[in-house]
Amino acid sequence: MPRLPKLLSLAALASLPGLALAAPLEEVVVNATPLRKSPLQTAQPTRILDEPRLIALRAPSLGETLSSTPGLSSTWFGPVASRPLIRGQGGLRVQMYVDGGDALDVSALSDDHAVSIDPLLAQRIEVLQGPAALLFGNSAAAGAINVVTRRLSPAELPGPIAGAVELRGDSALGERALAARLGASLGSGWRIEGDVHRRRTDDVRIPGFAESAALRAEEEAEGEEHGYERDRLGNSAGETDGGAISLVRVGESGWFGVSVSRHDSFYGLPGHAGHGHEDEHDHDDEVAIAAAEMEGEEEAGVKLDLAQRRVDVEGEWRTAGGALESLRLRFARNDYEHSELEPGGEVGTRYAQVGEELRISAMQREVSGWRGTFGAQWRRADFDAVGEEAFLPPSATENFGLFVFQERSFGPVALEAGLRHEFQRIRPDESLGLEAYDAGATNGSIGALWTLRDGLGLALNLNAVERHPTATELYASGPHVAAFRYEIGDATLDTERGRTADLSLRLGRPDAAWRATVSVFASHYDRYVIAAPTDEVEDGFDVVRYTATDARFTGAEIEWSHERLAETAAGRLGARLFADSVRAEDDDGTPLPQIPPHRVGGALTLTGARLSLGLDAVWHAAQDRLAPAERPTGSFTLVGLDLAWRTPWANGSILWFVRGTNLLDEEARRHASPLKDYAPLAGRSVAAGIRMEF
Repeated sequence: MPRLPKLLSLAALASLPGLALAAPLEEVVVNATPLRKSPLQTAQPTRILDEPRLIALRAPSLGETLSSTPGLSSTWFGPVASRPLIRGQGGLRVQMYVDGGDALDVSALSDDHAVSIDPLLAQRIEVLQGPAALLFGNSAAAGAINVVTRRLSPAELPGPIAGAVELRGDSALGERALAARLGASLGSGWRIEGDVHRRRTDDVRIPGFAESAALRAEEEAEGEEHGYERDRLGNSAGETDGGAISLVRVGESGWFGVSVSRHDSFYGLPGHAGHGHEDEHDHDDEVAIAAAEMEGEEEAGVKLDLAQRRVDVEGEWRTAGGALESLRLRFARNDYEHSELEPGGEVGTRYAQVGEELRISAMQREVSGWRGTFGAQWRRADFDAVGEEAFLPPSATENFGLFVFQERSFGPVALEAGLRHEFQRIRPDESLGLEAYDAGATNGSIGALWTLRDGLGLALNLNAVERHPTATELYASGPHVAAFRYEIGDATLDTERGRTADLSLRLGRPDAAWRATVSVFASHYDRYVIAAPTDEVEDGFDVVRYTATDARFTGAEIEWSHERLAETAAGRLGARLFADSVRAEDDDGTPLPQIPPHRVGGALTLTGARLSLGLDAVWHAAQDRLAPAERPTGSFTLVGLDLAWRTPWANGSILWFVRGTNLLDEEARRHASPLKDYAPLAGRSVAAGIRMEF
């Protein structure tokens, strides 16, 4: 049976996991929106994944956790390093936040760098699709993702002591994971919170070869001989540890909290075992690799050792009168470092960054019908890279922005408007003689939400954004071993300018059993910066140059869900269908690289008093609209099945859950992944776990 008809027959019985529909999604306030409203109350396209959904969808990386969400995909650089993409864009255009504070890591510099936020800790994940630059800055030109934890939450505990423990495992990943949090009320409004997480994964089990058929055919035609990997994705194992302790004080006029956390990760980079370049290792490396293989040790390859230490401070003061309703402060300091280890175990390159961010905002009371927020944001990142393969020079990036956002209702139409201006300075190491970058950028948006009648609304969002080039795009010069390429920047790059229109038809009320959304969007960029492939080869690596071109992104997303399709003796029957598509090309009509193909998916759920069942299927089309030097990826269908059982326990509950993924054991490759020809997704897998809440 052809893939699409097979999917549609499954979709008649399917959608996303059963746990996903166990609770309403649209009634939650979005912290990442300027006025903290629900998704139905803002013109900006916004999605929320709350904890019931996350329990089923959690993966070792943020990218894979979100990859089945409409409009989102991931880069898949193995199970640990997989960064989210929003509507085909990622990296330096998607800002990562935790509890409203910048992640301040270097994950945006390269797809092999893991996001330093573990999904095990997430209570909720908020996704802003489209330009979110007003609140977050020019690095959110394509969108922003905010991971919400309980570390700096002003919400009261349900009792004097409350917490949760979650244990889970996955057969294809060899995953063993633990997450736990505990909070205690200390009296007089004081609360202390602590959390820990630990995860171990083995080399990923895959269906068939790690290398794609297209790559194998090319290499065999050229007479190259490799020991192709099969059944296991070599050098993909990883381990992650971390924890935090927080102190929060909640009073009548506001609240204040401080959190200190750590995050450590050690993981391999797939594709580096057996497919390195001739000049990549010297004789001593080859001897070490051979010795490791003879002793039956883990397959040699490049590994990454990451360590992060972080401090977060947040507070809000509610005023008793006057023009201002409240003042809010958010500060973060992050000390980040990671080392890329060669197959012999020595450090090839060491990256370090100390980042700080301060944001102060004020919420104004209504004046002549207008209500809004305004504020200032400062960010600084001191970056350093040391080693023979350090393709980026040391630099200091400083950013200062001023923003304002206002809204007013005119009968059935709610109008939103905002403006942000920011200055950015990038100072490379003076000894290198590189030209510094110093420029301003202005971002503006206007949106309208028109309630046509109860349960039917039309949202239009127009944005004009400017994005500063980054130190990578300006100053890169050298081999980037993890990405298999030699990168060359361009110090003359100017600000990138984009204009986006997003139109959504929304049906359903927050308390309704069914909801539907149809969205279309179009973006046009001037001086859009891409890493363009060339015909050059340097040090055995293909050369890519950061260059500016004009670009167009167009796409659509459709989603329909019904939580009470039917009532049965076993429980409530629910269903969900979705489809998404994005098309990206330059002004000559040449496709841009690494753009995800269109998808269609669906699910069927059965939710009872204690038992929840779900069947889901997502069909990914083949991607044959290719940028120069790209290989195509084939279509595939991912089918999943899950079961959850909740039982009361003491003052809380216990949730038992089992989920099967890729049940057809298909070879699946994400076109957005730089390693799509070396690293497929995991094969058939069963994940199981238990979560105790008290």
